[in-house]
Amino acid sequence: MERLADRWVLRPPRERAGRIRLICVPYAGGSAAAFHGWGDVLPPAVEPWALRLPGRDARIREPLGTDLRAVAVEAAEALAGLLGDEPFALFGHSLGAWLAYEIAHELGRKWDLHPALLAVSASNAPSARRRPRTSVHRLPDLELLEALDSRYGAIPPVIREDPQLRAVYLPVLRADVTMLETYEFPAGRLLPCPVLAYGGTEDRETSAEGLAAWGALTGAGSGVTLLPGGHFFLQPERARLLGHLAPELLHVLIP
Repeated sequence: MERLADRWVLRPPRERAGRIRLICVPYAGGSAAAFHGWGDVLPPAVEPWALRLPGRDARIREPLGTDLRAVAVEAAEALAGLLGDEPFALFGHSLGAWLAYEIAHELGRKWDLHPALLAVSASNAPSARRRPRTSVHRLPDLELLEALDSRYGAIPPVIREDPQLRAVYLPVLRADVTMLETYEFPAGRLLPCPVLAYGGTEDRETSAEGLAAWGALTGAGSGVTLLPGGHFFLQPERARLLGHLAPELLHVLIP
């Protein structure tokens, strides 16, 4: 029988055993594949783990999650059985940033497991969210795609033009946007680890103030780094992003 942890976490082969695990959480509409090849760029001391969200890829037959905190609770339960005493960090892009934040809190609250670092990208802090004037996740299919493409500029034309692809992709995207729009941020909690926020210089969905607001959610310091590109700078700027993140991960290993 498949273990809960194996459903949730894609790990590298056993021969790669780093000194710190980097748990990577995908963006809305994304999957563990978003982090393919990270192990080739990161130093051997960093072991990348990709989170597998329900309803996509190997979990395609499972119900999609629409409650962000509920998904984070399930993910934390799966991770708690794998982490042990080894140091770990979390990285999340866009929706993944808020999921990673909630996972960090849940791991600490229930299992006394605390990340050495939380890295977030393409996401204002949840405390600085800008409420949309409309509930995008309730829009009809084509209007939903148009609204998200206008906001993030990342919907391939083939998705809009091919009904079969839309039938596969849209339920995932709608569920993830529902998570974002219905999430209620619980104020008053501080993480015990540093938070690094990354943003794209041309990303219209983040702001300098929104990225800096992550600093108010930790008692251990924070920083903001801007990289070229829009909301999805994650792929074109991967080398630059990991070139900045890797030394930070190695630094937290030093007593």
